[in-house]
Amino acid sequence: MKDYLFRNNLSVKQLASDLEISPSYLYQLIRGERKPSLELAQKIESITDGEVTVGRLLGFEEVEVDEFTLHDQYHQKLTDVQKSLEMIQEKIQQIESRVSKLEGD
Repeated sequence: MKDYLFRNNLSVKQLASDLEISPSYLYQLIRGERKPSLELAQKIESITDGEVTVGRLLGFEEVEVDEFTLHDQYHQKLTDVQKSLEMIQEKIQQIESRVSKLEGD
Protein backbone atom coordinates (compact mmCIF):
# COMPACT_ATOMS: atom_id res chain seq x y z
CA MET A 1 0.00 0.00 0.00
CA LYS A 2 2.97 2.30 0.59
CA ASP A 3 3.90 1.91 -3.07
CA TYR A 4 0.37 2.83 -4.13
CA LEU A 5 0.47 6.00 -2.01
CA PHE A 6 3.89 6.92 -3.42
CA ARG A 7 2.99 6.26 -7.05
CA ASN A 8 -0.21 8.28 -6.77
CA ASN A 9 1.26 11.04 -4.61
CA LEU A 10 -1.36 10.47 -1.92
CA SER A 11 -1.05 11.03 1.79
CA VAL A 12 -2.21 8.49 4.34
CA LYS A 13 -4.70 11.08 5.51
CA GLN A 14 -6.23 11.40 2.01
CA LEU A 15 -6.56 7.65 1.49
CA ALA A 16 -7.94 7.17 5.00
CA SER A 17 -10.56 9.82 4.28
CA ASP A 18 -11.52 8.09 1.01
CA LEU A 19 -11.82 4.80 2.90
CA GLU A 20 -13.75 6.45 5.75
CA ILE A 21 -11.29 5.17 8.37
CA SER A 22 -8.88 6.96 10.69
CA PRO A 23 -5.34 7.69 9.53
CA SER A 24 -3.96 5.84 12.57
CA TYR A 25 -5.87 2.69 11.57
CA LEU A 26 -4.56 2.98 8.02
CA TYR A 27 -1.00 3.35 9.36
CA GLN A 28 -1.54 0.13 11.32
CA LEU A 29 -2.71 -1.62 8.15
CA ILE A 30 0.30 -0.32 6.21
CA ARG A 31 2.73 -1.50 8.90
CA GLY A 32 1.02 -4.89 9.00
CA GLU A 33 0.03 -4.51 12.64
CA ARG A 34 -3.61 -5.19 11.80
CA LYS A 35 -5.55 -6.90 9.03
CA PRO A 36 -8.61 -5.23 7.49
CA SER A 37 -12.03 -6.80 7.43
CA LEU A 38 -12.98 -8.46 4.17
CA GLU A 39 -15.33 -5.55 3.47
CA LEU A 40 -12.57 -2.96 4.01
CA ALA A 41 -10.09 -5.00 1.96
CA GLN A 42 -12.57 -5.04 -0.93
CA LYS A 43 -13.07 -1.29 -0.58
CA ILE A 44 -9.30 -0.72 -0.65
CA GLU A 45 -8.96 -2.90 -3.74
CA SER A 46 -11.76 -0.95 -5.42
CA ILE A 47 -10.39 2.49 -4.54
CA THR A 48 -6.88 1.51 -5.67
CA ASP A 49 -8.23 0.07 -8.94
CA GLY A 50 -6.83 -3.33 -8.03
CA GLU A 51 -3.28 -2.14 -7.37
CA VAL A 52 -3.68 -3.26 -3.76
CA THR A 53 -5.48 -6.60 -3.79
CA VAL A 54 -7.71 -8.26 -1.22
CA GLY A 55 -5.33 -11.23 -1.24
CA ARG A 56 -2.34 -9.09 -0.44
CA LEU A 57 -4.21 -7.21 2.29
CA LEU A 58 -5.39 -10.42 3.93
CA GLY A 59 -2.04 -12.15 3.55
CA PHE A 60 -2.94 -14.62 0.81
CA GLU A 61 -0.37 -13.34 -1.69
CA GLU A 62 3.36 -13.00 -1.39
CA VAL A 63 4.53 -9.51 -2.22
CA GLU A 64 7.39 -9.48 -4.68
CA VAL A 65 9.51 -6.37 -4.95
CA ASP A 66 10.91 -5.84 -8.39
CA GLU A 67 13.94 -3.61 -7.94
CA PHE A 68 13.81 -2.52 -11.58
CA THR A 69 10.22 -1.36 -11.17
CA LEU A 70 11.17 0.59 -8.05
CA HIS A 71 14.14 2.09 -9.88
CA ASP A 72 11.87 3.16 -12.74
CA GLN A 73 9.41 4.75 -10.30
CA TYR A 74 12.13 6.72 -8.52
CA HIS A 75 13.66 7.72 -11.85
CA GLN A 76 10.27 8.99 -13.06
CA LYS A 77 9.78 10.99 -9.85
CA LEU A 78 13.25 12.49 -10.25
CA THR A 79 12.49 13.39 -13.86
CA ASP A 80 9.24 15.05 -12.77
CA VAL A 81 11.06 17.06 -10.11
CA GLN A 82 13.70 18.15 -12.62
CA LYS A 83 11.02 19.31 -15.08
CA SER A 84 9.30 21.26 -12.31
CA LEU A 85 12.60 22.86 -11.34
CA GLU A 86 13.24 23.90 -14.94
CA MET A 87 9.79 25.50 -15.14
CA ILE A 88 10.42 27.37 -11.89
CA GLN A 89 13.78 28.59 -13.16
CA GLU A 90 12.13 29.88 -16.36
CA LYS A 91 9.51 31.74 -14.32
CA ILE A 92 12.22 33.30 -12.14
CA GLN A 93 14.07 34.47 -15.26
CA GLN A 94 10.87 36.01 -16.63
CA ILE A 95 10.23 37.81 -13.34
CA GLU A 96 13.83 39.04 -13.15
CA SER A 97 13.55 40.34 -16.71
CA ARG A 98 10.36 42.23 -15.91
CA VAL A 99 11.85 43.70 -12.73
CA SER A 100 14.94 44.76 -14.67
CA LYS A 101 12.76 46.52 -17.28
CA LEU A 102 10.78 48.28 -14.55
CA GLU A 103 13.95 49.45 -12.83
CA GLY A 104 15.27 50.74 -16.17
CA ASP A 105 12.20 52.97 -16.70
